[in-house]
Amino acid sequence: MSYLAVGDLVGEGYYQNGKAIRFDGGASRFNVIANLSAQGEKTKVISACGTDLAGDIALNGLKKVGVDTTDVIREGSTRMYHIIAIGDRHECKKKCPFCGESTWHDTPKAGFDYCISRMNSKDILILDGLKNENIPFITATLNEKVLDIGRIKRLEPLPNDILLFILKNKIEILQLNETVANYLLMRFGFSSFLDLFLLFQPKLMVVTKGKKGADFIYGEQIYEEKLPQSKVATEIDDTGAGDAFFSVVIREYYNSSKKLSKTFVNSCFKKATELTTQVVSHVGARGHLYDGYCEENMTCICHKL
Repeated sequence: MSYLAVGDLVGEGYYQNGKAIRFDGGASRFNVIANLSAQGEKTKVISACGTDLAGDIALNGLKKVGVDTTDVIREGSTRMYHIIAIGDRHECKKKCPFCGESTWHDTPKAGFDYCISRMNSKDILILDGLKNENIPFITATLNEKVLDIGRIKRLEPLPNDILLFILKNKIEILQLNETVANYLLMRFGFSSFLDLFLLFQPKLMVVTKGKKGADFIYGEQIYEEKLPQSKVATEIDDTGAGDAFFSVVIREYYNSSKKLSKTFVNSCFKKATELTTQVVSHVGARGHLYDGYCEENMTCICHKL
């Protein structure tokens, strides 16, 4: 059994005060995979990236932490996000802030058929969000799946019956951030996260609430874990904190043979918050794992081969 992420790799550029400060791989599912691999778990990706520098960086980042990248196609250009720090917030763009080039493509090079042909039925699928490319992996495979939904945007166009068809009884661990969870409460007219759990019926649901902690929901109980103020980390960059948190939840869940208890929740939350403390003290979603790429006085990587 391996933890598996599918779909095209994504490059990320981080910019501050008009300068590039880090280039790396990105996307939540691949950040989760990188964290799991760094924790000693067996991981792999079935994916694609370009023959450009962004592809080299994204691929090498996964290799650094021991992810199996045997089934990565190299062709064309790499999907690229550009994350620009503006005060204490970030803007994420698909166009380079220096040359204006976009290498984003909506149709994945590593499509469903390619990924299915190389998947093992025992692989545990790591999925992020309800993008069109993710939905067939949820509805048309028998693999166990864990899913993090961090944005409302992809939920809004889906009618309630379709959303239920996609999610109900199909997800082993469902992680939502508080914003998404509250949106779903309003959408379905519910008053409690337990109602969402009973609606979607994962084995475990986690609602992350930032500095307030997290709720773990299983059976018919909510276990609220609060983060003591003495443990709140000084943030440099919170990018990837939720992905790291999720990686620990996944690892602890499977390493405990799926045996859920209050002791599991306490231990899992403690380990997850310890890791996220490391994440937010570095720039970038994987800054705690390895150094990113950036030459001195470097700005744009779009045309570098």
